[in-house]
Amino acid sequence: MPDLNPNLKKPKPKTQQVITPKPHWQGSLSEYVTSIDWSPDGKLLAAASAAGEVGLYREATKQFTLLQVATDISVDCVSFSADAKWLVAAGQDAKIYLWDVSSSHPTLTNTLDMGDAWIDQLAWHPTRSEFAFSLGKYVQIWSVDTQDIVTTVSFEHSSVLALNWHPSGEWLTVGGYQGIKLWRASDWYEDPVNFELPTATALLAWDKAGKYLAANTIDKNVLLLEWHGSDFESSPWRMQGFPGKIRAFAWSAAQAQTQDLAPMLVTSSGAESVVWRRDPDPEIGWEGEVLQGHIGNVNSIAFRPDTELLASAGEDGKVSLWQNAKHWVQMLNNSRSPITCMQWQPQGQRLSIGNDRGELTIWAESTQAMGFGARS
Repeated sequence: MPDLNPNLKKPKPKTQQVITPKPHWQGSLSEYVTSIDWSPDGKLLAAASAAGEVGLYREATKQFTLLQVATDISVDCVSFSADAKWLVAAGQDAKIYLWDVSSSHPTLTNTLDMGDAWIDQLAWHPTRSEFAFSLGKYVQIWSVDTQDIVTTVSFEHSSVLALNWHPSGEWLTVGGYQGIKLWRASDWYEDPVNFELPTATALLAWDKAGKYLAANTIDKNVLLLEWHGSDFESSPWRMQGFPGKIRAFAWSAAQAQTQDLAPMLVTSSGAESVVWRRDPDPEIGWEGEVLQGHIGNVNSIAFRPDTELLASAGEDGKVSLWQNAKHWVQMLNNSRSPITCMQWQPQGQRLSIGNDRGELTIWAESTQAMGFGARS
């Protein structure tokens, strides 16, 4: 395990701004923002609250509409399909709501009642109109095209704590107590790939190319597993020494486009973000450098799409921007309330956050931002 370098210094702020400090748009829900998601085409932003609201912002008109009013039962996840036609939401009321958002008048097309199961894990397939969701110790996949369940898989050892798809769409990745399991989407009856752990994982993140999987553990470690197409490298890289719970992962995409270089991985724990870069020397492996720019926990981290510009957001209500995931260049200070979620628009022109007071903010890229994290 390499030593972390806590001595990175913040240079004096640049005069050139990456993001325009004045918000592009602001709105609100009545409670804590639990989840936000941009549509793949960047035209819509969905947001959910702990009060059970689901709202939809339309970029063309800057209008915000409630698709679902407060129910006093939290909605914990909202997500758009790959074709941007469908929006799904789910949470503590054990119901899954599906809207057709392809027109200017969104329509609730289906409500799935899953009994008494709290649904807090949900992920759309990368290309198909199918989504996977947690159901206690099980995961079900539901098809919009057939309006029916595609299959049900059992995690067995515990409730499902983490859920996502491999970027290729060929594998469903599930985490929980005693390990990680991957089911092949082309043959759900095939035995899953099983990576055993003596502990539990509740956070999983694939890099864009699908070569690396980052997983946290409840004993404050990070495992970095290398994927070989049908199984993992037997000896993962283990990252230790974090000050607290691992709250978020972010993978850069820019380096992933070059076969000779691994992407950067950023982890957040406590008030620190750690940037991990893989040294060309396999004996050295992954080395970490600490970014310190927040007071209190860093709750969310995200790379601007197809760049190495990193945004970090925390319970201090601030967003810090880091050029090359290394040099601090700008701070957005909109509220003293803890930021609960953050996401870049897929086109990289907007940055959105939600906080624990229900406030939503969208910033726009500066017209003078060329040079800082510019997309190639």
